[in-house]
Parts: sequence; structure tokens; C-alpha cells
Amino acid sequence: MPGWHAKTKQHVANGELTIAGIVQEQHSDRAALYMQWQKMDWPLLADPFNDLAVTAVPITLLIDGHGIIRYKNPSDQDLETFLATEYEKKGQAQKIASHPRDIDSLLKAVKESPKDAAAHFRLGVAYRKRYDSDQRKSIDFASAIDAWETALRLNPNQYIWRRRIQQYGPRLDKPYSFYDWIQQAREDLTARGETPHPLTSEPTGAEFARPVKGDQKAPSPTAPNPDPQNKIILDTQASIKVQTVVVRSTKSGAPAVRVHLSFKPQASVTWTNDAGNISFHLSGDTSAFTVHDLRSPKLPKETSTNEERSIEFEIRPKHGQVLPEKINGAAFYYICTSSDGVCHYLRQNITITLK
Repeated sequence: MPGWHAKTKQHVANGELTIAGIVQEQHSDRAALYMQWQKMDWPLLADPFNDLAVTAVPITLLIDGHGIIRYKNPSDQDLETFLATEYEKKGQAQKIASHPRDIDSLLKAVKESPKDAAAHFRLGVAYRKRYDSDQRKSIDFASAIDAWETALRLNPNQYIWRRRIQQYGPRLDKPYSFYDWIQQAREDLTARGETPHPLTSEPTGAEFARPVKGDQKAPSPTAPNPDPQNKIILDTQASIKVQTVVVRSTKSGAPAVRVHLSFKPQASVTWTNDAGNISFHLSGDTSAFTVHDLRSPKLPKETSTNEERSIEFEIRPKHGQVLPEKINGAAFYYICTSSDGVCHYLRQNITITLK
């Protein structure tokens, strides 16, 4: 986009050309932040449901005044020819099909047409959009991944759908770091005296993670298990609700997975930040795989908070090994309950299904 912006800026200023962008991203406000950073001031439209049915991006189209596409992915010479030509109206302007966007309608659509790959993809988009809203349900992120994986199985040639899964998936599967530019963009915009465009959903660790090649990298160091003999009191009241989402590699022969764990305190429960952070530790036989990128989330400055926290990590099989169907671990956390004013250090056992 920055390259075409530079090439066409003078044509736009002269009134010869109008530019608009369309993004297929799940979170279009991230594209808006990028455009603000790069000083690209033309309109940006969002198509997260992929109503345009494109299979790959980026695509550059030159469209005449009649709404007819004259060039796709044009060269510099094509642009000059396009601007110098007076086109007659021939053919029909392309119409965009209208599809349902709500979860109930899309669930009905995939039930009636289970092999409709696009409907499964749109269902995943709807689930993730609700996950990013204040209407979030605990199943939404996992349901989005399931729907996108189904869509890709039905149509493995769809670049857009593959990238949507890779956005949250293991580093062995990533073509690039999806949003590692965001921090630099915010710093540059602030230095320019501008307020960076706000984001409705901050990117997670997976979305910042850079790709790696091969599976022999040394795993990230992790703190020792604070309770190897299982003596810390179990959180039998489920004071912290745990949601597990496993994102599998989209590449054949690359069985790595990225695990997303979210921890949501009940309304009457707060994290005791001054006592320590939440942590997660695997247990049992881990000889067949290595663990990567397992870190605790950053602690807030306040001594007591109630926000949802997340921990991500990757599981990669060792050479000649296969991943187990399930792995076991435990989360440890300091919390206080407003009902009795008592603070605790608790353990919650977690079983994660990898296959």
C-alpha cells in the first residue's frame, strides 16, 4: 500500500484518480492505525467476512467511472494508460452478494450446507467478532478457530482463511509477524503529536510472534513448578474460569500447536498483584515434545485488579516423536475474594486436548 500511495499521490491531488482500500482483516482498526502511521488518507473499507470472495491479497484494481475493472495488479505503464483512456460503458459492474453475518443465521447455513466452506469461514468471523465485544461468550474464540479450520479443510487453497488461522497459530506456521509494527507505529505517531488510532482488541503474543524454521530451537526458559508434590490447595470453587483454545498448524508435516489459555476471575474475585503473578506449568511425561514461548502475562501497576489474563505457549514434537492427544498442567495464582476478604494462593489443574 505505501508504494502505490506514493505513485498515485499526485494524481489524486490533480483530481485524476480516487483511491479507496478494502481490507479482509478481522480487526480493521489495526489497518486504520497502519494507514494513520503511513500518512495514507484515503477511505478504507472493511470486508472481514470476505464478501468479495478474494482468495489472496494484496490486489490492486483500476476501476473506471462506470464501475468496470480495467486492470488487475497493474504495472506503472498500465496506470498511465488507464489515466489517459476515455472508457465506454461495456459490460456490467460487479455486484457484491449479501450474506448473513449473525451467528444464528450462519449456524443455520452451515447446518443446511455443511460443505459450504465460505459459510464456515463467515461463522468463524462472527464468533471472533463477538469474542472481541462486551457480549463475549466463553466458547467464542475456540468456536471461531473450529469454524476456520473446517473452512480451510473444505477449501485448502484459500489464502485469506489460512492466514486467519496462522494469525493465532504456532511460529513454525507463520509467514511473518502479523503485528510487530504496532508498537513502532504508536511511538512514531506520538512523537508526531498525534493520538494513535485506538484498537478494540489488542494483539496477543501469537500475533506479535515472529516465524521460526525447524523445530530444534531451544525452548524458552520457564520457572520451576512451585508445587511438584501437589500440596497447594485446589481452587474447588472455580474462582478463576479457564478457557482453552488450541490452534493447530495449517501446514502438513508441521504438527506444532499454539495453546491459548485465558483466565477470568469471577465478579467477586480479584488478582492480588503485589503477592505475585499467575503462572502455568506442565506436569506428567513431557519427553516427546518441547515447550516454547511460555511466559506469564505482564502485571498491572495496581495492587488489585479483576481483568482477564492470558498465557500462550507452543508445543512442538521432538524429532521422530508425535504429540500426545492430551497434556496436563496446572495454573497457580494469588487471589482475594470480596465475600470473605480472604486472600489465597491456589492451584487449578488443566487438561489440554491437542488433537
